[in-house]
Amino acid sequence: MEELFCRCKINLLLRVTGRRADGYHTLETLFWPLESPSDRLSADLGATPGIVIDCGAPALPTDRRNLVCRAAELYAAAAGISPAWRFRLEKHVPVAAGLGGGSADAAAALQLLESRYGALGRDKLRELAVRIGADVPFFLDPRPAAARGIGDELEFLSGRLPHLPLVLVDPGFPVRTGWAFGKLDEAGQGGTSAALPELAAALESGDLERIARNLGNDFAGVLMRKFPLLSLIRAELMAAGALAVELTGSGPALFALFPDDAAARRAAAELAGKQPRWTTIAAEDGM
Repeated sequence: MEELFCRCKINLLLRVTGRRADGYHTLETLFWPLESPSDRLSADLGATPGIVIDCGAPALPTDRRNLVCRAAELYAAAAGISPAWRFRLEKHVPVAAGLGGGSADAAAALQLLESRYGALGRDKLRELAVRIGADVPFFLDPRPAAARGIGDELEFLSGRLPHLPLVLVDPGFPVRTGWAFGKLDEAGQGGTSAALPELAAALESGDLERIARNLGNDFAGVLMRKFPLLSLIRAELMAAGALAVELTGSGPALFALFPDDAAARRAAAELAGKQPRWTTIAAEDGM
């Protein structure tokens, strides 16, 4: 049995810059990987014929709608392999929260299969990743990166990057990506004045207050109008001492940047005690 931990991500910045003829939206974003929470994907690559997904998360399908299954099907077709694979997915990343859990799981499936068979190589693996979803290529090599295009044109950040003391809050309900983009289209794209160069420079400086001033997410206005609970969570985190609070991805999970790890841990513990129905954790960014 082979296994991988599947790191999730936050988007320190997310701007929707347009929409292509094929329906995909173009973006400017900055991916920041997290060590935790993370899923764990294990694979028995000598099982009975077919592709089977075992997962204890009731909200997650185990058929072709699951991105692990999609990744395995694409790999088998590209490599000319008749699959006899059984995957077990241990979910810890909230589903449809904007943290990229499904994309990370799909990338892990591709990596497990390529590690066993070595049939495709890096470039072909990346082509398959793009076909699964725009975030999946990032998770093949999850390092801090600026991204453009549909999120697949990656430019990894270089130099010494700061550790970010973070708290994640998942309010406990999903927001589907397609729905969020549709609502953003209805409202008119745009919303944040933050931009990649300023955020990249802030990260290079290591100044947490400067970083906080340069976070942004175009989905924030749309989602907070639709779900007032998100504004309440933001207010709770700011009252607990956060430098800034922002949505990640198309939401509804929020992340808060704190002055230091001790402040982040205190705030996470206090909020978890006050609101046990929310999932609140002091995240680990691994920097």
